[in-house]
Amino acid sequence: MYSDVYELNFSKIKTYQECPFLYKLKYIEGKREGLVPASSLGVSIHRTLEEYHRESNDPSELLSFYDDCWLGAGYSSAGEQMEWYLKGKKMLETYAQREYERKTTVDATEREFIFEQKPWTFRGKIDRIDKWPDGSWEVIDYKTGTDIDFAQEVKDSLQLGIYAIGARRAWGLQNGRATLYFVAYDKTESVPFDAFDEDKILNTFIEIGKKIEVNDFEPNLSHCAQCPFNTRCEHSALAKQTQE
Repeated sequence: MYSDVYELNFSKIKTYQECPFLYKLKYIEGKREGLVPASSLGVSIHRTLEEYHRESNDPSELLSFYDDCWLGAGYSSAGEQMEWYLKGKKMLETYAQREYERKTTVDATEREFIFEQKPWTFRGKIDRIDKWPDGSWEVIDYKTGTDIDFAQEVKDSLQLGIYAIGARRAWGLQNGRATLYFVAYDKTESVPFDAFDEDKILNTFIEIGKKIEVNDFEPNLSHCAQCPFNTRCEHSALAKQTQE
């Protein structure tokens, strides 16, 4: 596997910011992260909401989509799997209740945007795009985890920022807002598209892209404790401890 260094997306940028060598492992060498309960549940919920909004307008059917979309990988036992299944069910029951009050029309789910600023290509996939009765738009990114820093302002979200830029440049959706939907907390936070500093966001992507271009993959050892490869990476202090 070799990832096109001139194609940038938020996942690549986030990985590089965490640790440039982690970027190399994932996007140059093609090493895969194993699923854990939190990430597995996240996949299940994203799949469920994608299928529900694509196939149904009836909130009472949401949990049937959950059963169809459930991913059983990443759990150490049947008991652990059931524990996380019930966590997800509770989240979706609350989501379904909010659906009865929704005033928007869901225009698309898992829609991909692509735009260019030579030599760079920017790509992303947005969980949901809604249209409001007044003709404005809303791009929505689901967050299914519980480890959330609510002190961070939404306008400072690099991910939501590039989504807002992508919606404007790729699809011409000028009048709208970008929203983080914290599914586990039944909470949303939104800002208008123009709240984001477009030049700053694109420059952040491009600066990192230039480092990737010249193979600058210096490891960030301060990230080792959180790294999914921390027992396998040649630079990890945790890996060295395991070998000893």
